[in-house]
Amino acid sequence: MSLRPRTVRYCTRAVRRLAVCLTALAGAVPAWAAPAIAPDGACFTANDRATPGLEIYQQAPPPVPGREAGYAFFPATGFATQSMGGIWQARREPYKLYYFQWANRSTQGVVNARGERIARKGNFQPGSDGARDQRAGFTSIEKADACTLAQTATALGLSADRARGFVRGAGVELVSLRNDGKTGLAQATDACVVPPRALPPQAAGVLLDYEVQDGRTPQQTLEFLTRYAELVRSAGKQSILLINPFDAPSQVYTGITKANANRIHRLFDRTTLFVWSRNRQQSIDESIKSQMAVIGAGGAVDPKRLIVDFELANTTEDEASAVHRFIAQQGLAGVIFWRDYAQQGGACDLPVNRKIACLAQGRCEKP
Repeated sequence: MSLRPRTVRYCTRAVRRLAVCLTALAGAVPAWAAPAIAPDGACFTANDRATPGLEIYQQAPPPVPGREAGYAFFPATGFATQSMGGIWQARREPYKLYYFQWANRSTQGVVNARGERIARKGNFQPGSDGARDQRAGFTSIEKADACTLAQTATALGLSADRARGFVRGAGVELVSLRNDGKTGLAQATDACVVPPRALPPQAAGVLLDYEVQDGRTPQQTLEFLTRYAELVRSAGKQSILLINPFDAPSQVYTGITKANANRIHRLFDRTTLFVWSRNRQQSIDESIKSQMAVIGAGGAVDPKRLIVDFELANTTEDEASAVHRFIAQQGLAGVIFWRDYAQQGGACDLPVNRKIACLAQGRCEKP
């Protein structure tokens, strides 16, 4: 994982943040999967509840039973994480637990409208407690998709033969984490590392982070996501689709358009509506309208299948309040938080916690 300059500055400011910084500097896991650390205590506790009927998802390992004090990622009704060990340690109730599955992409790069080749970063490999240091490359879209399906089948506890079936004949080597070190494979191209173990029975399902941007067509995306949702459903589990904004410029390379967006949002139990500060309209209200228009171009929108993916780092409290009103008025299922290096935890008067209180609990008043 490349280290952002602001991460380095952040890590030098205070010794009390050392635990967070060591995780980021080590590159052991992506930012959204970083361990739950609340060095100054936490505003929210396990007793804090969301607005009745509202789903609140945190992208973090769930709290360990008996060690909830100071845990940074309350309130929540569900958690999504790449830490399979964290899911196994978690309580059966009251949380819904999802395995965070990275949608593998072809790393051959794409050519933009100006004829320039755009390189694509490698893919996260699953580890015991999050993503591993090494990234994997795939030489075609078909090989990348075969690995995603095989990894998910393994996480769901489906038969090893079924997992192997996805890569059989595809030119992809299936690799067990138990047969390899943490730093990775000697040859990481067209090699697919599967999760070290399956989800526990109490797990709710899988969240698929689908931001491939590898030049696939809308038809390829629709066919793959249909196959993926059916795979998760066959295991009796739920599926959440996490994507970039429906109208993002990058969707031209991911294959999400007005022609398939409506069908896609009906494939999954939940699909994200990504709300962030750097939207193409430079207005969160207008961004939401634009994205809803993309989904609605193919038919009626089912709001109960949508959750807002809200950026915590660079948004304002007024924007959080506007999103809260939109969720309530339109009847969306809930919200999932994207930290983007914002630190959760700490005092209740911190802007991050005021935004969380607004979105999760309807407490949108300013101090």
